[in-house]
Amino acid sequence: MIGRRTAGRVLRALHLRPRPTPPWVVAEPHPDRPRPLDDIRLFCIIGAWMEADVIGATVKNALTQGCERVFIVDNDSADDTVAEAVAAGAVLAERFSTEKYDEVKRLDIMNGVVRTVSEAEGAEHIWWLWLDADEFPHGPRGMTIREYLTGLDRRFRVVGSRFINHFPEAEPAYIPGFHPLEFQPLCEEHRVGCQLGHRKHSLQRFDRSGPEILSDRGFHRATSRERPLREPTEAIFLHHFPYRDRDVTRRRLSMLCATDNSGETRVQGGDDAADGMVPRFETLDAVYRGDWARVRNYRFESEYSTARPGLWADLADATELVPKRWYSADELDIAAREFRRQRRGA
Repeated sequence: MIGRRTAGRVLRALHLRPRPTPPWVVAEPHPDRPRPLDDIRLFCIIGAWMEADVIGATVKNALTQGCERVFIVDNDSADDTVAEAVAAGAVLAERFSTEKYDEVKRLDIMNGVVRTVSEAEGAEHIWWLWLDADEFPHGPRGMTIREYLTGLDRRFRVVGSRFINHFPEAEPAYIPGFHPLEFQPLCEEHRVGCQLGHRKHSLQRFDRSGPEILSDRGFHRATSRERPLREPTEAIFLHHFPYRDRDVTRRRLSMLCATDNSGETRVQGGDDAADGMVPRFETLDAVYRGDWARVRNYRFESEYSTARPGLWADLADATELVPKRWYSADELDIAAREFRRQRRGA
């Protein structure tokens, strides 16, 4: 009697059964004798909406991590998001307007910016760092992202991210202009996504002579005629800070998730982006009082996870605990003292 696997191979050889579709990405260890690119180009693209409090620091962090240029795609923010980003060194690539949060349109525009800029640049290869405005990446083993990519074998066109979700624990929850990690060491790692548990794949490489890579919703995955794409087993770190100052965070999430006079919300039901935003809004008070059992994070399959935060120091090697900063310890100390002075005055 022919075994099931043997029968399957026979049917595929006779073209009577289609071959299984390969995964979009596979992980491989870094070779002992890598062939890195001769010249590393690293650009960054950030999608933003109403995030004036944090976008300047996001841009500064991307530049500090070695990005040559930072491009902003803004969903018609009514606050100073664009002005703060440009002041920090970014370029406004495109501004678009929607009545609803539209992740498909956002990704179409961002992919278009990456394509247009890359083709105009004339380089054979350009690494792109894809970020939301509240995401702060850095390389492994104490390296910047640029330093990490400098030694990466050229076979890899995608790099996964260890996704670290942070929570406020004390005041100040955040002071604009600084790395949020200074204020929020409380966090948890979300291990879901590819075979290595990389929730996002924030680094994707444009190749002039290779098939295009298109980033998918949330930068979790990508599509390409090159299938599977290859990623190294060693990931970068991606710190996510959705909770900053309580009032600022509540105001922004209310604009996204609270119903208006017609009973509608800006986030659309069924949109995968709503899976993160709506529970964040509904359990916001629990976050700021540290009632972790009542905090809903992200939907994993059919259920939402509750928060179980620990310390960042318990997740990383000693060389990775303090990413490269763009300010001095004295500047941070002065800002913290000014924050406390203002709070006493209020």
